[in-house]
Amino acid sequence: MANNMATGEVRPQEQDAAELRKEAEDLETRAAHKERQAKAAWCSAEEAIFLERDADIYSEQAATKRDRARRLSNPGHVVPQKEECRG
Repeated sequence: MANNMATGEVRPQEQDAAELRKEAEDLETRAAHKERQAKAAWCSAEEAIFLERDADIYSEQAATKRDRARRLSNPGHVVPQKEECRG
């Protein structure tokens, strides 16, 4: 759920699981490409370090998106709402 604190509006999360899975797939493709570049004959050891770091970052982001998509797809998924103090 997304909350707009200024208006007090509470609305459902707009990003759907299919979109998140597609984004994760794109990130995984980028990670695989970076890994291939790091292993290429033309790539120096220094460049390989940066390419592998980028690949790890993409893989981590993809895993996060896949996990979020899985949670959104779960029919029992409920996003806890914070209690608001009104004093």
